[in-house]
Amino acid sequence: MDLTLFRPLLFPLLLTTLCALHSTHATPMTDSTTNTTVSVRLVGPDGQPGPVVSSPRVIKTDAEWEKQLGPATYRILRAKGTEPAFCGNLLDNHKEGVYFCAGCGLPLFSSGAKFNSGTGWPSFFQPYAKENITELRDSSFGMTRTEILCARCGGHLGHVFEDGPAPTGLRYCLNSAALVFKDKDEVKKEGAADAK
Repeated sequence: MDLTLFRPLLFPLLLTTLCALHSTHATPMTDSTTNTTVSVRLVGPDGQPGPVVSSPRVIKTDAEWEKQLGPATYRILRAKGTEPAFCGNLLDNHKEGVYFCAGCGLPLFSSGAKFNSGTGWPSFFQPYAKENITELRDSSFGMTRTEILCARCGGHLGHVFEDGPAPTGLRYCLNSAALVFKDKDEVKKEGAADAK
């Protein structure tokens, strides 16, 4: 039997299985940094990234995060879980706007960088602003990957891989539960309010 015919089906199944294991064995993340501020870019009045500004880190107890986020989002954003492939509510979102951190509201990814990777998770080829993302080496489950976190609250967003499209060649693979989408009109209103 030629198994190459089943290869497109096996990859998502393997990813879903690994993600289920990852979320089952996830441990809550703690912030060990001593800096109380971080340099990030907020939304400018035109809806684009504004200048680099100093913003207070968002640091809360596990109990405070779980109360704010609810158990399902807490499992992803704070306990480093992964939602099953093809199940996230933002996977097929094609509206124009910006994806913000579900924990602290930092702008993370723009719809202009979103693409269909076929992996089952929302994918982007670049962040809204490089300052807003932190990357960490992740060697869990016998794999070496690069974990991506929100720079302001340390929330787990997903992973970045080097198999994305031009111009960056990167694929930021995200959990829908870690994000809140705002359309372009909401983004411009937020940028105008931040500018005041």
